[in-house]
Amino acid sequence: MVFRPRNSSLNRRNFLKTSASSVVVAGLFDLNLNKPNVSSSGKSVIIIGAGIAGLTAARELMDSGYTVLVLEASNKIGGRIRTNRALGVPIEEGAGWIHGPEDNPIMKLAEQSGQKTFVTKDSNFAVFNHRGKKISNQMISEMGQEHRQMLDLIGSGMTKDMPLSEALEHMAPKMSRDPIFKWMTSAYTEFDTGSPVNELSAMYFNQDDMFHGEDVVLVDGYDRLLEPLTHGIAILTRKPVRRIAYHDRAGVFVQTDKEIFESDFVIVTVPLGVLKAQDIEFIPPLPEIHRNAIERVGMGDVTKVAMKFDELHWPENTQYFGLMTQTQGRWNYFLNHKPFIDANVLTALSFGNYSRMIETMDHDYMLEDAMKAVRTMFGWDTPDPRHYIATRWSQDPYTKGAFSYAKVGCNPYDFNVLSEPVSRCLTLAGEHTNFQYHGTVHGAHLSGKKAAKIAMETMM
Repeated sequence: MVFRPRNSSLNRRNFLKTSASSVVVAGLFDLNLNKPNVSSSGKSVIIIGAGIAGLTAARELMDSGYTVLVLEASNKIGGRIRTNRALGVPIEEGAGWIHGPEDNPIMKLAEQSGQKTFVTKDSNFAVFNHRGKKISNQMISEMGQEHRQMLDLIGSGMTKDMPLSEALEHMAPKMSRDPIFKWMTSAYTEFDTGSPVNELSAMYFNQDDMFHGEDVVLVDGYDRLLEPLTHGIAILTRKPVRRIAYHDRAGVFVQTDKEIFESDFVIVTVPLGVLKAQDIEFIPPLPEIHRNAIERVGMGDVTKVAMKFDELHWPENTQYFGLMTQTQGRWNYFLNHKPFIDANVLTALSFGNYSRMIETMDHDYMLEDAMKAVRTMFGWDTPDPRHYIATRWSQDPYTKGAFSYAKVGCNPYDFNVLSEPVSRCLTLAGEHTNFQYHGTVHGAHLSGKKAAKIAMETMM
């Protein structure tokens, strides 16, 4: 073990709240903690969180000669990249696609590690109304074009922020009530952002950037991307961080439930939901500009129920199914896994307010609710699946949501300021610190690279 912490208890006086942060830091030095063995750079870095932002930062730093320790709160690495193989095939509980593979750094990682990919085509779909009647693809495509044009008009023409739902009602009241249009607003916009449409900023909801090309899935599992990033890096799991004390001259002290770790620099990559909940105490507190940004940026949610059936009960080669459920966000989009894995698996998705609600229910209720949607499309005699997996990102204590979004009242600066160093020994990283690519794996990856660069330049 490179880092040798000293045991402590949560009631250690030197880590209790105090009005003078300098007293806290001075007290920490009285602990006479063991310094870590350092590598050629002579500097050490602790990274909080073993998601792709944290692992990317760790890889960059270690390859540059720094001593690195990653502390992960949960029992596994990957963060919101979480591949579940309980159904006998890889199922993505979190990140599911490489969005826009052209020049995308995540696609490059996939190619370097020899990953098998499958291109998903948005044009390969079947959509049903709330009674289970199939809607013609031509009608969906025509309305889809109008939907995109209206959202582009709103996104580029707003001079005053308001919820996207209000902007739609104001600019296109008749269109916004059309069942197909309403379904698209949920299945497309709420899915993309993880946010209820009534919380989305009409000014900034679609002002982020994207890479080009049709999305791809990683057939053998998204988590395989993490393997080259973790090679040789010290990672401790089940280490939820409770407090971080930092001082430009004294360095950094990170406290878990039972230990205190010391380093020259710390990169905090925990999800925005954890920062919002203030589950980690910073001593001194984060600057006001960072605290305000954390409060203003939204944390969205997407729920998945992946179901494995003995037999196929839907068209084998159709990649996506849509259902115009009468409740906004309720199981209105489905991914068919059959085209890229040899299994009868269908994943139902919910978004926005419905996602937050359904995740408070038990798994059996979630399955029953999702199966009502499945049977509406494919017949009431469709049997229950043999096995299923359900996600609860909003209820996970180490994520508290799926990914960030532009909430009413925030702006791109609120995202980007979170990537600015807090001091000469602390900075943040994660998809929520990169407005250009927030809510994406590549956004988190790029933020990890930026954080590592900040750390190296600061410690020079």
